[in-house]
Amino acid sequence: MTPDSPRLVRTMLVGWVSQPEMESSPYLTDSDGRAFVPVGCQGVRYNVRVGMPAFGWEADRVQPGASVAHPDAAANRALSLFACVGNRVAVRSGAAAGAVGVVTGKHEEFQRFQEVLVDLPAVGLELLAPGDQVAIEAVGRGFRPCPSPAVTAHSLGPELWAAWGPRPRGDGLEVPVSLELPPEAVGMGAGRVAAATSWELQTPPSLLEAIPGLAQVRLGDLVAVRDWDAAYVSGYRPGSVVVGVVCHGSSRLPGHGLGLTVLLSGREGRLSLALDHGANLADLLSLGTKERGSG
Repeated sequence: MTPDSPRLVRTMLVGWVSQPEMESSPYLTDSDGRAFVPVGCQGVRYNVRVGMPAFGWEADRVQPGASVAHPDAAANRALSLFACVGNRVAVRSGAAAGAVGVVTGKHEEFQRFQEVLVDLPAVGLELLAPGDQVAIEAVGRGFRPCPSPAVTAHSLGPELWAAWGPRPRGDGLEVPVSLELPPEAVGMGAGRVAAATSWELQTPPSLLEAIPGLAQVRLGDLVAVRDWDAAYVSGYRPGSVVVGVVCHGSSRLPGHGLGLTVLLSGREGRLSLALDHGANLADLLSLGTKERGSG
């Protein structure tokens, strides 16, 4: 099945730009026991876009662009399940009505929120506000990237597939990625359903020093994690590979870090990796820092 197959169902989904929420105490505690006030999740980030560094923000798990959710819990689960990275987004209300953008990832914080992340052109993003209605043309759920059942796709839209260009290799795929990470990079995410959630990649100083290029990761980078499996439920599996998109920035919280929205999972050596520093949503889809006409 190709990603533009007529067998893939296109579904119109509606959500609303979220408003940041805060618990009764404004503080979280970092890995060194220091208190801080988190900023960067939910709502709209006018100055954070895909293609920008994932590290260095005065924030916690900063999300690029805008966050979209549905107020009904069951409808929100469907929104997060069916929306795929690369899908078309249109703003339906508010000052930014008519602006067209792209789904760039999904971010879930357990028992707090589950949101779809959206990039819009700068002029539309600047007019966007919490409460604006957004429509997503969801397609990609059910896509089988190759004949082998050992390769599974999640949240991978045909728009991204066409621009990204994984190539057949034997009975598997060769996949361009900007970076390859060891299994110990995975923090929160083990045991979670792979289809509609995000992982977090912990990046302690020892890992940053050991892996060239890790400190330069960008929001929207397509990265691989060795010896992890996300065919159904995420977990450690020697020999498997998971590829996803960096959906949000780093974190000071223990066990948390860069967000990873899962796109592909391969067992039995079916996914081989090709290093490509241009494997980023901004470069592939002309978003964020590589927005057309941005200079």
